[in-house]
Amino acid sequence: MRCEERVEADNRNDLPLLPSYGAARPPGLQYIMGGCGIAGAIDVTGGKMSGEVISRMLTTMRERENGLGSGYSAYGLFPEDLKEHYCLQFFFDDEEAMCRTEEYLKDRGDIIKDERVPTRSVASMRPPYPIVWRYFFQPDPLSTSYLVRGMGPDECVVDVVMGINGRIPNAMCVSSGKDMAVFKGNGYSYEVASFYDLERYSAQMWLSHSRFPTNTPGWWAGAHPIGLLDWSVCHNGEITSYGVNKKLVEMHGYNCSLLTDTEVVTYLWDLLVRRHGLPPQVAAFALAPRYYREIERMDAKSRALAEQLRVTYKEAFLNGPFSILVGRGKPEITMLAMADRKKLRPLLFGRSPDDRRLFAASEECAVRIVEADAETWVGDPGSPMIATVGKGLVRRGTEAPFKGVL
Repeated sequence: MRCEERVEADNRNDLPLLPSYGAARPPGLQYIMGGCGIAGAIDVTGGKMSGEVISRMLTTMRERENGLGSGYSAYGLFPEDLKEHYCLQFFFDDEEAMCRTEEYLKDRGDIIKDERVPTRSVASMRPPYPIVWRYFFQPDPLSTSYLVRGMGPDECVVDVVMGINGRIPNAMCVSSGKDMAVFKGNGYSYEVASFYDLERYSAQMWLSHSRFPTNTPGWWAGAHPIGLLDWSVCHNGEITSYGVNKKLVEMHGYNCSLLTDTEVVTYLWDLLVRRHGLPPQVAAFALAPRYYREIERMDAKSRALAEQLRVTYKEAFLNGPFSILVGRGKPEITMLAMADRKKLRPLLFGRSPDDRRLFAASEECAVRIVEADAETWVGDPGSPMIATVGKGLVRRGTEAPFKGVL
């Protein structure tokens, strides 16, 4: 291609002209992107923890963030009169988006209560800030929008979230579960904790994430945790299979609009566990399966199930380095933590001396700062640690893949 033709092609594609560097170090390059920090805590007796606990865990890992986003999710949060309603928490850029969203909700169910999410000014955070608002919502499966399709309440709420996020400009639903909410934004972990005044809240389980974005922009709605229904996911790493995973969830009606690979991980958990009915440890195997040489050494029943999962859910396999924290509210509040099958991202677990609290974090310092005498351990690659309110430590993350299932 001649020079003139190349320039003309570039102009047609409207591509930016980026600088090119050879042996010289590009100016301003100071960080290797991709750190991220994750931390989670759960009281398995049902007791509540102040938001100060999780903010201390996360903010102590300062080197794992660069201010492009952070967030927290809380479970077991609301009073009795509200905990059975879906809490839809939104970011709005303007009041027009809020009004359109309210009309959308009213056409599909009842707004039980709505309120501004309390926030406060943080001098170091860069404006503008979105309007943060929540609606306690009860979908109506008999509304004209859902009656023909025969949807249950959960599917109605998924449809609401996908519809608003995909169709209403300047509005984004960031969490939609019962008795839980997500608090996130574009800033450092300590800034976001201060912005929402997390110390005002107490919850049975907290998950958190500080961002060092790899291939995705830093913006309010794209910060982690990513939520859908009672699920929330915090992710450290990079999902290189994102394209294949995205096509799978889109085939099942999910709309990816948050510009992050963590979104597709959230929808995969909802698809495999809620819609397909897989036990969490089986879904974890489908997302991070063992190598075939390892499967060949399993007992007959485990080998048959492992091979079936690898074939059936081959498009759900998460390739690339990752460690993830997964929160779930139903049927019991549950924290699940796991790393990829090569463990290319750090993750460790902890337990308080009285066995009441379980922890998961990128670094041990995050556990020690809130529980100096905690027992800590690491799980096997691809094997989940699972802790549940009322049941305690269900899995340490060192067991055989299907222990307790077969």
